[in-house]
Formats: sequence, structure tokens, C-alpha cells
Amino acid sequence: MITAEPGHPPPPSAAGSHDSVPPRSPNGPPARPSAPPGRPVSSPGRAAPPPPRRSAWTTRLGEACVLGLGVASLSAVPTALRTARAGASFLDGLLVGTAVLLPLVTLALILSRAAGRGFRGIVGAGGERLAVLRVALWIGVAVPVLAALAALLKAATHHRGLAGATFGVLGLAGVAVAALLTQRLVALGDRLAARGVKPWILAVAGTAIGVLPLVAAFAPLAAHAGSAAGDAGAAVRAAIVDGAIALVATALVSSVDLSAAVGRIAGVAGVPLAALVLMTATARIESFPPLGQAVRAGGGLAATLFGALERWTDRDGDGMGSHFGGLDCDEGDPTRYHGARDMPGDGIDQDCSDEADQGAAPLPARAVAGSPAGGLTTAPAGAPPSPLAAPGRAAPAAPAGTTTAAHARATPAPAARDEGGAVIPAVLTRTTSPAGTTPASPAPAAAPARPDVLLITLDTVRADHTSAYGYRRDTSPRLAELAARGVLFERAYATSSETQRAISPLVTGRRLNRAARDRREWPTLLPENDTLAERMKRAGYLTAAVSSFTWISQERGFDQGFDRFETVYDEAHPEREATGHLAVKKAIELLEGYAQRPQPIFLWLHLFDAHERYLAHPGIRFGSGRTAAYDGEIAYVDRQLGALLDAVARGPRAGRTAILVHGSQGEGLGEHGPVGHGVELYEEAIHVPLVIALPGAAPGRYPHPVSTVDIAPTVLDVGGAEATAVEGASLAAIATGAEPARAPRGPVFARTARRAAIVDGQLKLLVFERKKRAKQDRLLLFDLGSDPRETRDLSGDRRFEADLGRLREKLSAFESASQ
Repeated sequence: MITAEPGHPPPPSAAGSHDSVPPRSPNGPPARPSAPPGRPVSSPGRAAPPPPRRSAWTTRLGEACVLGLGVASLSAVPTALRTARAGASFLDGLLVGTAVLLPLVTLALILSRAAGRGFRGIVGAGGERLAVLRVALWIGVAVPVLAALAALLKAATHHRGLAGATFGVLGLAGVAVAALLTQRLVALGDRLAARGVKPWILAVAGTAIGVLPLVAAFAPLAAHAGSAAGDAGAAVRAAIVDGAIALVATALVSSVDLSAAVGRIAGVAGVPLAALVLMTATARIESFPPLGQAVRAGGGLAATLFGALERWTDRDGDGMGSHFGGLDCDEGDPTRYHGARDMPGDGIDQDCSDEADQGAAPLPARAVAGSPAGGLTTAPAGAPPSPLAAPGRAAPAAPAGTTTAAHARATPAPAARDEGGAVIPAVLTRTTSPAGTTPASPAPAAAPARPDVLLITLDTVRADHTSAYGYRRDTSPRLAELAARGVLFERAYATSSETQRAISPLVTGRRLNRAARDRREWPTLLPENDTLAERMKRAGYLTAAVSSFTWISQERGFDQGFDRFETVYDEAHPEREATGHLAVKKAIELLEGYAQRPQPIFLWLHLFDAHERYLAHPGIRFGSGRTAAYDGEIAYVDRQLGALLDAVARGPRAGRTAILVHGSQGEGLGEHGPVGHGVELYEEAIHVPLVIALPGAAPGRYPHPVSTVDIAPTVLDVGGAEATAVEGASLAAIATGAEPARAPRGPVFARTARRAAIVDGQLKLLVFERKKRAKQDRLLLFDLGSDPRETRDLSGDRRFEADLGRLREKLSAFESASQ
């Protein structure tokens, strides 16, 4: 019996309460109350268990922050791995990923632990953990179901909208099926426990079922991290796996009860520690914006949230924020952002390069022999026609500003020989008339017809891993055969290691930042461009293209000017299957279909296979490891190139076909840390093969730097098409022997989002744009003649101080004129 103290009412009784008086049976002692299932009933005479500890809200918040740091750190490990593969450091990726996930995870823990306390009061202490186990098991079963569904849809359809809608509908059904399966597994566990199976065996089995599918789903993402930037599917899969890991970890941690001592420490240090992580990550991102780009390039949940934060800071609506890795330098002006077209001479820095124009006239964009850095090759009105102009067809007068290297073709001089009489193939010469004599004019009837032009782009092929450039493995015998009858450019450089910047000049004749495009990461080329295909079509060519990559598509404007634009990525996914044989087959079909037409043919073929991920091909093996796999892909691409060359040789137009083969950009294999491409501008990332074989031209080698931006004007020059406002300088004069092989043509330039490079002779300057002010940029200077692997930085060597200043001035002049 309970009596109230004076001045206090008796405490209320409640059914099931430990302090209530049970009802008395009319014929006997008081009846014992029934306990809820799972609730132990106190023995007579035993004291009731103490009520659960109720801590202050500050302590609970601190505990949630500490547990949240653990969960967020674990969940950020995939982000850190992908960030490291994208070019930044693992610790930076871990820090930023933890900071991005920490607020969401901490909030989820606070809510789940609050709900858990209420749930425990209803079903007892053991019920909550059983529910957590069921949820974790449910997620573990649902993940492989969703992954299998996503893979099936990816293989069955290439329409993203349709695939997304189908995944949403079928995904809900898959999750429901996983819930039913989970219920059956739990029921099976109950029956096994009733039969005497030890609890720890059941716990291990349940954990394995819940965790192993997550590990299996994460393993391929860890193996192929860094490719999410070019594959939206990889980014989605990474986000799903990251979210599943975070959800399972949160569910498991939400039921953890910290001891009183640990709880007190967490209550004091949890919030300050979480705030320190957030502030440190924010400071790191603001001081090094490329880190934000690397996090987003890796893909995943943290990258998605991070991208949303960056877009949240976009106040002027130009599609780019100024914080969280954003590169917008003026949030009050939508015309100023990183990558915007700079208007020369207006004194405004539209492209956020921190180099505002000072009212000077715009400098030319490409250097040639004897011209200032960055100069466009221009021909005055009345310039001589293309060396391969059509017979009887007068070349139109080239207006001022036309890019051309048209020279009257001269007969090549005999090849130079060394002291032993051996031919030196590295020398190209031209015959010049003695002073005071007039060269004989060639008869118009003897002039060659305009050739067919085959432009073949080898995606992600670096020069020093081809046997044509002396590589120890025989990766490219067919390219070497072509080089033996054409001109090999020993030092050809891509305009960028980024795919977008590297490919765009081939189509538009202008660097990406000067081409008309939208502002997406993988932009659409707009109709305002006067494309290479349109110019060749106006010159009388039949135009065709074959693409192996999903970005190079009709939807993104790449078909502009082509009579036929074929794709193969709808037959095989380019990043999971071989596509080269399909692309070459279509190219041969196009050539055979046009063979009896009187017009010359311009065909652009893009071969993607050397791009990651690397596949094994029958009959091609160079060993194990990443480098061997990459070499195998180059050998496969070379095999496809050979199949095309053989088909051309068998055809009726073999003697009138000009062939240009080049790499789009290179591929890092860890020489300077990062692997892949798109960030750095070291030699392995931008030194590419370039071979030009023109009908009747003598073979040779050109030892000076040239750029892939020169390819478009070369094609136009060979085809006799006009090249007004096209960047670069034609290489046709070198390929025909009309220009001396030993004459350098000036520096070449390359750029990524936060890197810039200039190669002038044997010197190469790399600029790492760390901050918005140029004086804080990191500079690296290399002498490629003595240090081709770029291991010795000479920027601090006083002997090269003048060269460093000269290269910086040339790079600044070029960027001011071209952006």
C-alpha cells in the first residue's frame, strides 16, 4: 500500500506500471499483471529495474555528433577513393566527404535515437535491436536487386528518361520483394534459433547477408573510380552505394548506448569537434577550388550534395557558383564566370582569368614561324592556292585573317644521309630555285585531283606508348607502317587533357572556350559554329562521320555539316564493351557506298577503346597490371586502324586518299601521381601521336612542337576549303615537304580547368592555378630535352629566370587573346 506524504497527493497508478497496485481477485490474492511480449516479469520481492538514464539535450547532441562523425567518415571512404583517383588527395576527399555528410547523418541519428527511445518504451529493450537488424538486412537484400535492375536497364536501353522512369517503377517493386524476402529470412532465423542454433551463428549470417552485397556493389566502383565524370550511370551507382552504406551504418549506430563516462566526454567535445571538421573542410575548399572539382568528378552521394551546395551559391543564374568549388568570380554579373568568352579590348575580365584586357587589340591565337606568340596564320588576298587544289579550279582569294599555309608544292630534295650513307628519315627538305631563276610553272592538267580525306581520332592514346614513337612494346605496328610512308610529328600536343577541350577544335575549328556552346559540363555545340564539315561540304566534299562515344552525338550538335553521321554506342556501351570493330565496319561501309561518286570524301572516324575502362582482347596480352591493360587497348585500336587502312588500299580511291591519324589526349598512369586524364598537363597527358600521309608526299619526321588545334586548318588546306576564323596553322606544307622540317613554328598551348601549359622549343612551363590571383599560382619549368619525364623543376633556378618570364608573358598573351 502506498501512502502519500503530508501535502502531496498520491502518485497516479497506471496499468502495467511498476508502482501500481494490481487488482485483487474476489477469491484470492491480487492477480499478477500480464507483461507485454518480450518484457520480463519481475519476480516477487525483487526491486523493479531503474528507469533509463535521461541525459540533457546537450549531451544527446554531443553523442549524436560523435557517432555522426564515425558514420560520416566511414561513408566518405568511397568518396575519398574516387577523389584521389580524380587527381586530389585521399585525405582531402575524406575530409570534404565527411563534412558534407555530417549534418545529414547527425540529424538522422538524433531523430532515429529519439524514435528508438519511444519504440523501446513500447516493445522493450530487445525489440529495437531486432528492428534495426531487420532494416539492415532489408537494405542488404535490396541493394543487389536494385543494382541488377540498373545493370539490366543500362544494357537494354540508352534512353536515360525511359530508363529512369522504368527504374523508378520496377525499383519500388524490387524493394517490396526484398522486404518479403527479409521477412522470410527473419522467420527462418527464428525457427533455427528455436531448434537450438547458437545465436552468434545467426548473427554472423545476418551480418553477412546485410553487408556482403554492399561490399560487392562497392568493389567495382573502387576499382574503376574516377570515371564518373564521363558516365552519369557510374555517378548514380556510386550515389546509391554511398547512400546505402550511410543508411546501414546510421541504422546500426542509432541503437548504440554510450557508457556514462563516454557520454559525458561526447557531450562536451562532440559539438566543437563536428564544428572543427566543418570549418576545416570549408577553409580547404575555399583555398583550393580544384579539390571541389575533383570531389564532383568522382561522383557519389557526397559529390551530389556538394554540387547542390555549389549551385546554391549561384546568385546570378549563370550556372556556376562562387563557393564550394565553384569558379565564378563575380556573382553579381551573369556574363562573368569561368569559361565565359572574353571580349578583347574592353578592360573586363569576363572569363575570370584575372587578366583583364587593357584596351589593346586582340592578339592572334596561334603562333607560327616568324610570328608573335599566339598569332593566327593569315594569308593576304591573292594567296597561292592549296598544294592539293582541284585541277582547273581557281582557288578563291583568301580574305585577310584566313588561316592557311598554302605554298606552291616543290619537289622534295634527296633524303639526307649520314657518314655511312644511311638515309636519315627525320629530315624533310624542299627544292628551291637558285637566285635569279624562275621556277617552271606546272601544267594545270598535271595537277592532282583533290584527295579524299580520312581523319582518324584515337581517343586517349599517348605517343610514348605507341611503337611508332619507339615504345618497347609493339603496340602500334599499323600506325608505324603509316608513319613510314607519311610524316610523323614527333612532338604533337593535345589542346587539353580534358575530352571536351580536346575534341571540340576538331569539329568547330576553334578551342572550346571560343566555340558557340551551352554551359553544361559536357556541352552542346550550337548551330552558330561554322564547322569543319560544313566548310568541307561547301568545297564540294561528301561528308561523313562515325562516333564511338555518347557525347559525340547528334543531340550534342556534332552532326552539323555531315551528310551521314553514324554512331555505334547504341550497339555496344563504349565504356564496358569494345566498339572499334563496329566503328570501322561502318566507316568501310560509308567509303564503299561513296566510292563510285565523283565528289571527294571527307570522313571523320572516332575510336574510343583506349579510354578507361580497359578490356582484354583475344590475342592481345602484354602482362598484368594497369599499364599492360592500357597497352593492350592501344594494340586493339591499332588493329582496327589496320583494318580500315587495308580496306582503303583495296578500294578504287587508294591513290587519292589523304590520311590523318592523331591521339585526342594522353593518359596518366601514375607517373606524377594521378591516373587517367582531364586534370594534369604533364607529357603523359597531352603528348599524342600525329601522322599525316598525303598522296605522293615523301616520308619524314617533324621534330618541333605542333598542336592538335592545327588539324582542322590542315584538313581544310588539303581539301581546298576556306578557313576564315579557324584557329591553328595548317601542317600541309610540312606534310608535302614544302616547308623545311627543321624550321620551328612557335609555341603550343594547352589548358584544363585549373592548369595551363606552354611548350616552346625544349622548355615547358606548367601553371597550377591555386588561387584567383596569378602571383599565388604554382609554376613548374622543365627542360624536356634533358628531362623528358618532367622530374626536375627549374623554376627556382636563376639560370632560367629570363626563360621563365618570357614563357609567362607568352602564355598570358595567348590566354588574353583566345579566351
